[in-house]
Amino acid sequence: MADDPLVHDLTFSNVKGETFTLSPPLYLGSLAELGRIGERIEEAGGRISRGEALSLVREIYRIVDRVGESVADHMSCRAGCAACCRMMVAVTRGEGEILRERIDREPEGLRKERWKEGLLSRTESLLSLKGSADPSRPLTTLPDMLATCEAYEKKGLFCPFLGEDRLCEIYEDRPLMCRICWTLTDPRDCDPGEGPPVKFRNGVFFRAFDLLILLGKAGFDDARHRPIPLWLTLA
Repeated sequence: MADDPLVHDLTFSNVKGETFTLSPPLYLGSLAELGRIGERIEEAGGRISRGEALSLVREIYRIVDRVGESVADHMSCRAGCAACCRMMVAVTRGEGEILRERIDREPEGLRKERWKEGLLSRTESLLSLKGSADPSRPLTTLPDMLATCEAYEKKGLFCPFLGEDRLCEIYEDRPLMCRICWTLTDPRDCDPGEGPPVKFRNGVFFRAFDLLILLGKAGFDDARHRPIPLWLTLA
């Protein structure tokens, strides 16, 4: 089993000196489930309803969460850290719609107003960035999106959905990138100017990223990948 190339690809080490292996059956099963979502989109000729697209986005979240939770005890991440919540997170159209619906469900009050004010503030901040963070460019590749996140992180602004207790207030509806920010190295590497931290990444995460873009096109005729505030404050 130790000589199995798949096991080798799914073996990781963390800051505590632990070596662990992502379960091959879980990994392959998750890829198979994602593959069936891709097949569903293809069978539909690349066009599905808005409702089905949103349902499939949530199914992708479920698959990704299951993989992450299986190795959570080996990660440096803990509730209340919120280091990743300084990053600008880019999402697909379907993910943006899920966030919009979450805001709409929130009762009128101080928290909802804080969210809206924070989103507007971050839109202005994003519009001031240049280069890879230029919001006029579709962030259609993972490297481009990650570069934009890093550029924004230097501003040190926390996500508007982060509560005073440093916990996510929309946790169940958080987007893919928030679900895969698992850190293997010392949490101090997550501080601006340190690290960079080594993240836990595998093929399930990358396949999920590609599928979310496909769902944006299939369900909304929109394959863009944009920062959260731009989806929620701009047309």
